[in-house]
Amino acid sequence: MTISQDYDSHLVHLVDELCQLSHETEWVEFKKNFHPPQTIGEYISALANAACLKYKPKAYLLYGIEDGAHEVVGTSFDPYTENGKGNQGLLPWITAGLIPNPGFEVFIVEHPSGRVVVFEIEPARGRPVSFYGKFYIRVGSSKTNLKRHPEKERAIWSRGSDWSAEICEGATMDDLDPEAVTKAREQFAITHPSQADDQERQGFSS
Repeated sequence: MTISQDYDSHLVHLVDELCQLSHETEWVEFKKNFHPPQTIGEYISALANAACLKYKPKAYLLYGIEDGAHEVVGTSFDPYTENGKGNQGLLPWITAGLIPNPGFEVFIVEHPSGRVVVFEIEPARGRPVSFYGKFYIRVGSSKTNLKRHPEKERAIWSRGSDWSAEICEGATMDDLDPEAVTKAREQFAITHPSQADDQERQGFSS
């Protein structure tokens, strides 16, 4: 199997795996056909914010999937040839509207049951993602304005980067404040409870 074939197989497996979800989640959206550019951008904002709240490493927007049964039916939608507003290419137009841009990739998957377009979206980090000035979120299977859910917006703002997981090059234990070490261990235990238990059993937390 070539690298290209292996990569294609991985994408087909990803589509199949997402389609096996028992219901549409807040971090995955299935669509049968192309939607207006504005709607696609709103979904990317909503899914990025939802992935942050659900602690998901990625969110997904898929075209070519029947919504109810999660069956691959195929689509003729081509994100690389469609335009956004003002005749600007769809993807550059969407990217320009995302603030901050969480980052996303688009894959064309030649699935055995039909052609699927996959938007793989990074989660929001430390602040909500807006699309041309408006913030969106998924609540259940519905896309809505994040401002209607202030508790979710506050939660996204509170989920910045985990400083306890960062590496400081060249530092030794002598450079660390004992109180800061204790605080870091507490945060690590909250974020990675199973690993914290392993370290305690091995005597690393003493």
